[in-house]
Amino acid sequence: MTAKLLFPFANYLAMLGWILLIFVPKWKLTKYISGFAIMLMIAVLYVYLMISSWGVTDGGFGSLEEVRRLFENDKSLLAGWVHYLAFDLFLGTWIVHHAQKHSIHHLLIIPALILTFMAGPAGVLLYWLIYLAAKKKQKELSLF
Repeated sequence: MTAKLLFPFANYLAMLGWILLIFVPKWKLTKYISGFAIMLMIAVLYVYLMISSWGVTDGGFGSLEEVRRLFENDKSLLAGWVHYLAFDLFLGTWIVHHAQKHSIHHLLIIPALILTFMAGPAGVLLYWLIYLAAKKKQKELSLF
């Protein structure tokens, strides 16, 4: 399969996970669909892309120029994108479950989820700030 065909598949799959996390976080299947089934499919896609693009470019991780060359191939570029999709969705799933565990109202974390979807680490930072503010009053800080 070509990267051009797989790109929308990966995006729709991740979007389904985000929709579940944002709109139905307490549905009993959200955890299994978003946190397991979708992550498994994305992981399989990632492994396929990595194997099928291995050695196609002379890129690497030793310098910015090597990383640039690494992503000159469409399948390598898509593998990098899928890597982002997978980890951001994993972080979103973790945020939802951590917030539920610590009784943080879901409406408070939606901005952090949206920011995690758009810019992973910035969304996690926002969640931590929300969490710290919510727990400051309760004095029940538990990082994990």
